[in-house]
Amino acid sequence: MNEKLIDDIKHLLQWYRLNYGETLSIPGELSFDLEDEETAPAIPVPQPAAVAREADRESLADPLKIHGDHPRLKSFYEEIRNCRNCDLSQSRKHFVFGMGNPQADIMFIGEAPGRDEDEQGFPFVGRAGKLLDKMLFALGLKREDIYIANVLKCRPPGNRDPLPDEVLQCEPYLQQQLAIIQPRVVVALGRIAAQVLLKSGDSLKILRESEHSYNGIPFIVTYHPAALLRNSGWKALAWHDLKKLKKHMAGEL
Repeated sequence: MNEKLIDDIKHLLQWYRLNYGETLSIPGELSFDLEDEETAPAIPVPQPAAVAREADRESLADPLKIHGDHPRLKSFYEEIRNCRNCDLSQSRKHFVFGMGNPQADIMFIGEAPGRDEDEQGFPFVGRAGKLLDKMLFALGLKREDIYIANVLKCRPPGNRDPLPDEVLQCEPYLQQQLAIIQPRVVVALGRIAAQVLLKSGDSLKILRESEHSYNGIPFIVTYHPAALLRNSGWKALAWHDLKKLKKHMAGEL
């Protein structure tokens, strides 16, 4: 058995173990416990002592986790972190710029910060973020290997969908982040992020099954981790999407 096949099987078993538990059942054939492996390491996320209430809503998030002391990304963060271009600036607790490796080959893009993200100033730190960590672990990756951002930098009230004007104001920020980081592959997490970035009204199913690029960068569409928490039956489909990411990174696509 060649090393690539062994590696693919290992990652598949990691994926099933992390998402479905210790026992893998095959109806009518056999059932066995997956071999005990090291579980995904917890990603340390600083907990703010209190929520900022000043007029400028200054972020309590560790800046190094946001820009990695990368000169251009740091300068851009300082330039826009007090943005007042839309009404979301009035209700936010934190401006959620992004998080991760400023020289990452892979950039994950979600829709907008949620409640936990708004509280802490980092993207994907709630339950959906923990599942994203597991997805990365199944690929042999960790947060320090990638960069994560959202289409919107501020939480919409009640986690509603982004409004067109909010996207209009915020998407140029994301485009600038992409220009600075220059990832080899972009992964859109969920329908909203994919539709906004691809300027498409297609369903998530069509978007997932089609080939895309964003400003010349290979672009993969998959489920938002929050959707996978609501419907575990989609996790096998998400694994199919992540295998495309593996092939891109291996130079096979």
